[in-house]
Amino acid sequence: LGQRYENVRLIDDPAEGEDSDGYTSVETLVGSHALSIKRIQIRSEEVDFGIIIRDITSQREQKKQLILKSVAIKEIHHRVKNNLQTIASLLRLQTRRTENESTREVLSESMNRILSIAATPELLARSGVDQVMLGEVLVNIKNNAVRYFASQYLKLHIAVEGDDFLVDSEVATSVALITNELLQNSLKYAFLNRENGSIRIQVTHGDLYSTITVVDDGCGFDVGAARNDRLGLSIVQTLVKDKLHGRLSIQSDENGTTVTFDFQIQLIDLTGVT
Repeated sequence: LGQRYENVRLIDDPAEGEDSDGYTSVETLVGSHALSIKRIQIRSEEVDFGIIIRDITSQREQKKQLILKSVAIKEIHHRVKNNLQTIASLLRLQTRRTENESTREVLSESMNRILSIAATPELLARSGVDQVMLGEVLVNIKNNAVRYFASQYLKLHIAVEGDDFLVDSEVATSVALITNELLQNSLKYAFLNRENGSIRIQVTHGDLYSTITVVDDGCGFDVGAARNDRLGLSIVQTLVKDKLHGRLSIQSDENGTTVTFDFQIQLIDLTGVT
């Protein structure tokens, strides 16, 4: 251009001591363009320094869109969580108003199922992504189950053990519902006329399928008869088979009950695949 550098530069020269070994890098806006400007000291007789200018406008726009999308996702999950918790609160009020014990039990179970579904959006609202840590979900489910179903006369120990890892939100919701049903069943039936008991939720991370095992030291039950009679076990069977595409194993005797199911961390959408 035949001009002095001071006439065409896009940014001010670095102040004394700002450059690092003759190299500086800044980002700046010039009109509607975002530019990355790097200045490299050459230290030769003919050239003082070189300038590398890179247009990063598209990267800036993509980053802005990702931030806006993350904020929108957080807000959606936050509203879903609030709506579910509102429904659960309405059921809790209705439970307090009824005097029929069987009605109270049904309403309490429904309320807890809704809270177990709400556990995943609650965590998603914090992160803004579509994955959650499974351990946080299970701890939330454990606390809700104890709060609403554990007898005040029962000294109960419940532990979440094993691996903790990220899972898709859809997987987390199904796992939360299944674990909630298993805990409810144990708390309602396993420790009748008992003063103490324990439940362990064991999580094992796998390459393709991961596994959760819920073990109690209760009185056990007839697995064959319960499969058809208990709504909770029907929900568990349906979710494991249809939602998680996994396998369910139930073993029970007078020493306690062990329920194991496996699941994929990410569900594969096979729609349109032939």
